[in-house]
Amino acid sequence: NCSSPTARKTRANQLAELACAPQIDFLRLVEEFAIRVHTAMRTGGEAVDLRMLPRPARTDDLDVHGIHVLEAHPITLFGDGGCAKSYVALFIAGELAKRGLTVLYADWELSGDDHRDRLERLFGANMPAMLYARCSRPMSAEADRLRRLVRQHNVAYLVCDSVAFACDGRPEDAEVAARYFQALRQIGVGSLNVAHTNRSEDADKKPFGSAFWHNGARATWNLKISNDARPGEIVVGAYNRKANLGPLLPAVGFRIAFSPERTHITRVDLGTVDDLAAGLPLWQRMKQAVTHHPQTLTALADELGAKTDTLDRTVRRYNKTFTRVPGVDGVSKIALVHGASA
Repeated sequence: NCSSPTARKTRANQLAELACAPQIDFLRLVEEFAIRVHTAMRTGGEAVDLRMLPRPARTDDLDVHGIHVLEAHPITLFGDGGCAKSYVALFIAGELAKRGLTVLYADWELSGDDHRDRLERLFGANMPAMLYARCSRPMSAEADRLRRLVRQHNVAYLVCDSVAFACDGRPEDAEVAARYFQALRQIGVGSLNVAHTNRSEDADKKPFGSAFWHNGARATWNLKISNDARPGEIVVGAYNRKANLGPLLPAVGFRIAFSPERTHITRVDLGTVDDLAAGLPLWQRMKQAVTHHPQTLTALADELGAKTDTLDRTVRRYNKTFTRVPGVDGVSKIALVHGASA
């Protein structure tokens, strides 16, 4: 701490004692250092012409089975307890590691042994290499260590599990969320941050705590677990609730099957899972409804519980997905464009 004259003098005396070099005026050096720091903080950085900055590369290489992670920005994966958030986060981290990225898993909840076991269950004996760091202090205090590990090992992506235990205060306080995201920015790589839900009626829309947990992330995904699954497995849906750098992405589903030695995660069509299909955007529910045969707007309205006017607007808006075909009774029906995908 060099913010007070007493602190600067104490530090200078310590340096002089350690250096054993009486010819060096350490007090003057510490004073000059403090002046430079204060001047730099007061003046700040220079403004730049946005046109002169390089355009960031946009790539789909970080699309992990439908969930897009961002190379240089934080995203949040949130959900209620027991919906396999940590498993999905580790699965995403492993998939990125398989592509050659160096991934660091920062863990505030479990232990290295737990994640080692899960990693082998997910990927088998040829599990990808992944760095692991057990964290016991808040993110604001761990940031320096994590930044050092990122630089030392050339880490390309960071997973933080989980936000609630990495807070340096109440998650409901905006300042706590702000400090967390400031620390992430100091670390300097893209990150996936695991969070819990709140207790409000819109718990599936935003993570638990201050609205800044939702606002601070560049993208958020909500995980929901189905109440109807076969023994030994669970089905979860991932719903994109926020996307700052592009349009909202379609919801995706995962079936997680547990066996004594392995855990298999595979994609599943959420339209076939009754209690998760209700959370799909209308256009995705329409797509599922007309996958096997065209339907009239009236029939779709009855099946989906939507107004025909709303369905008609959706058809026109997603004209690369839906088309109208003539019916034998003269009433047009809604069908999928050939080759249309979610």
